[in-house]
Amino acid sequence: MRIAICDDDELSRSMLISHLNRYIAAHAEQEISYTAFAGSDELIFALDTQNDFDVYILDILMPGTNGIDIGITLRRRNYDGIIIFLTSSQNYAVDSYDAKASAYLLKPIEQSKLFASLEAAYAATIAKAKDSIIIKTKSGHIRLPMDNILYAEACRRVIVYHLLTGETQESTTLRVPFAQAMQTLLADNRFSLCAQGLIVNLSHITQIANDEVLFTGQQRAYFNKKTCLTLRSLWTEYWANNKKWCKQCIAVSVSVFDHSHN
Repeated sequence: MRIAICDDDELSRSMLISHLNRYIAAHAEQEISYTAFAGSDELIFALDTQNDFDVYILDILMPGTNGIDIGITLRRRNYDGIIIFLTSSQNYAVDSYDAKASAYLLKPIEQSKLFASLEAAYAATIAKAKDSIIIKTKSGHIRLPMDNILYAEACRRVIVYHLLTGETQESTTLRVPFAQAMQTLLADNRFSLCAQGLIVNLSHITQIANDEVLFTGQQRAYFNKKTCLTLRSLWTEYWANNKKWCKQCIAVSVSVFDHSHN
């Protein structure tokens, strides 16, 4: 677990580091590291030059960009990890809502409360890592949460990942067969190989037409009729096995969508 600490108050930052060192010493079996930043400018520069941290511990009141604004910026960059806010006032609790804070700790920091927040953060980080894949792109290695992937396709010897955010991520040159490269995703029952060079997250499909698939967030993808026919069968089986939808519900949904496009 990689932690970023950002607090412009030297005494407060030193106390936080002291608590954190005690936590790390008491949890030697966990892989934990941290980087301390003396102000928001240092942290913002780091965000543009290195990979995201797993956890951000941010002081709210800092000169320049405050902690809440940094948290909101992280969320706008699609960061879905842990943000813990530090402050000497409870008046900012409502403001921190937009940054989706995981914890809100008052100064002076109580070690027991910090430890409880770190334990929860570590558990969440491990769970997320197990539900993610690491891909190599031209700009470096990135982590993609599996649930953020709508579908992935082989295109001109690279893999293009289509994401829930509407964005795409492109791998470096594919040097093994597509199915082999997709082994991690295929081990998860949400994903299925429905055509050569195409894997789809069945859990994010909402409707299927003859040559069109509608995903969560109203995103659309166009595949040939044979692929959509195969995908429809896989989708029906997926929901039937997971007991979330019945086959009749899926058939009605597909039928309505097909008629609306005729």
